[in-house]
Amino acid sequence: MAKSIYTDKEVFIRELLSNSSDALEKQRYSYTSGEKTPVAWEDPLEIHISCNSKDRTITIFDSGVGMSRDEVVENLGTIARSGSAAFVEKLNDSRSLDDSASEQIIGQFGVGFYSSFVVSNHVEVFTKSDNSEKGVRWVSDGLGSFEVSDVDNLDFSRGTKITMKLLPESREFSQEVMVEKIVKKFSQFISYPIKLNGQVVNSLGAIWYREKREVTSDEYERFFEQLANTKIPYKYMLHYSTDVPISIKSVLYVPATHNERQGLMQESSNVHLYSRKVLIKEKCQELLPHYLRFVKGVVDCEDLPLNISRENYQDSSLMIKLRNVLTRRIIKLIDDEAKRDGDKYNSWYNEF
Repeated sequence: MAKSIYTDKEVFIRELLSNSSDALEKQRYSYTSGEKTPVAWEDPLEIHISCNSKDRTITIFDSGVGMSRDEVVENLGTIARSGSAAFVEKLNDSRSLDDSASEQIIGQFGVGFYSSFVVSNHVEVFTKSDNSEKGVRWVSDGLGSFEVSDVDNLDFSRGTKITMKLLPESREFSQEVMVEKIVKKFSQFISYPIKLNGQVVNSLGAIWYREKREVTSDEYERFFEQLANTKIPYKYMLHYSTDVPISIKSVLYVPATHNERQGLMQESSNVHLYSRKVLIKEKCQELLPHYLRFVKGVVDCEDLPLNISRENYQDSSLMIKLRNVLTRRIIKLIDDEAKRDGDKYNSWYNEF
């Protein structure tokens, strides 16, 4: 099943980190809603990844809500049963005041965990919730059955740890350099710290999720440097959010220069499509018309109907609507800037 859904093996890291992020968000919500009271000795809300290339293993741990024995059987033993989707439905039914919780939840389909079997033939899960006296061990070779048992002496007080024994042809995913590259590609902007062998690898925040007044000019500049891989400052910037006609959160840049003037090949779009801070499509050509290919940035759309592997979108008509909204806003930005400072605009126009 997993191999038929996921075409790109490396996304198993993205899927498991998304699950970890959801578990941490549920734990955070239990604090803010008053369901639980955090205590001083409690584990910080974060994700840890460890690799062992010699043993061909990769382990992902989060200090989130963890699971009871019944939840393990229900969530891990039932394909397409999404605990995160059920959590969001519960929030909507209760009309929770903490809207940020539902915004931060990534999981939708309940199949992300099984992507681990695309690259491994032995998956072992240890988990413990605040409500359980004992931990739980779940283990499977992915061939249709699993074992569940109670565990007394876990090395953590709450959370979930997943260890995968990688297939020989997938041993590259036990190498730190490869794992860091994948984390930064897909999961760089997850809200909680991701530590790879003890070092934080997602230091940049998702500035498009913040209010404009909360983001400094230095943060905008650093984000552009990372996107464009250049130290040359951008010319114009658009931080745009709307819920009508569709939910959009974006930060888009108009660069001060480009490479086509030097006789190099035509530039391609450098606007990345995200959904809830997780990369869906890098350099998404469909987001803007070809004549705006110089624009760089990030567009995050929560309303985007994704395919079950979350590797692409399904609704082309919604993409057309998204493209039209973004195109109008960028042209309006350039038009407004031309009226505000004609000399600055003319120098940019001549460059392009």
